[in-house]
Amino acid sequence: VCVFIILSHSAVAENKYIKCWENSDGLTECGNRIPREYYNQRIRYIDKSGVTRKVKERALTQEEIEAKYALEELVAKKEREARQKKNYDNVLLKTYLTVDDLLESLNSRIEIIESRNAITQSNLEIKKKKFADLVKKAANMERSGRTISPVLAKDLEFARTDLHTLERQIIEQKENMEHIKKVFSHDVERFVQNRSSRIKYSISSPNQAKKLRVASINCLTQKQCDSFWQKAGDFIYKYASTKILYQTKKIMVTDTPVKNTDIAMGLALLSNEDDAKKIIVLQLRCNRLREGQEFCDGNEVKDLLHEFKTLSYN
Repeated sequence: VCVFIILSHSAVAENKYIKCWENSDGLTECGNRIPREYYNQRIRYIDKSGVTRKVKERALTQEEIEAKYALEELVAKKEREARQKKNYDNVLLKTYLTVDDLLESLNSRIEIIESRNAITQSNLEIKKKKFADLVKKAANMERSGRTISPVLAKDLEFARTDLHTLERQIIEQKENMEHIKKVFSHDVERFVQNRSSRIKYSISSPNQAKKLRVASINCLTQKQCDSFWQKAGDFIYKYASTKILYQTKKIMVTDTPVKNTDIAMGLALLSNEDDAKKIIVLQLRCNRLREGQEFCDGNEVKDLLHEFKTLSYN
């Protein structure tokens, strides 16, 4: 009963308002009653003072409803992907402390596959020789007018099957290696960017930046960023003592430092709040042993950090 009274009061209130809608000619019409053909149009309810008290929006067409659902699904998909990306990045940062940990994990997995591949390749050569001997034996029997024996025919079939199996294994191992390299290439880029971002925005003083062996330069325009990124790349080619392993439009990473005097480098291009403004972050890495860390605390590394910052002045 209460619901009926509320609805009744609402209906009475609406009856006191003038209703305005747009007709088929695009003109605004107003009146006490809404023509049936305009029920689904946008309706404004206006009181005696000319104040709009209520607006009922136009009902969506089937095409508009489908487009709305499609847009909502697209937005939801992007939000899911953003969450998955964030979770993936967090797992990377929790799994590996430094990019060298990540690179060592990659090298370890590749070494295992290469070792297996070498063994398989060696077995393949042995099987090829055995198969060639069987083929030669069968050919000699045929030339002498004899029929190939069932035992030899069976041996040939088994040998041929073994060859095909080993060849497939080698192909699968190569494909697996390429897949691992592709995954790690993605992981290295995500790790370097996220790690560089966290380090950069957690630095509170120049002394802390030196302690972390980090230097950065800012760029304000795309043209300036392109120029600074090229200079930063040239800087790494010139001063890094380990070879470049990964190079994309957003990162550049050299191999892990092995010798005590090795200087490895990582470069990341970070976007600021404004897409036109970016930060190029350099981090130097040295051998983890005490001698390598002492070398990294020396003047040579400090001078390199200072020289990197001067790239934006030239």
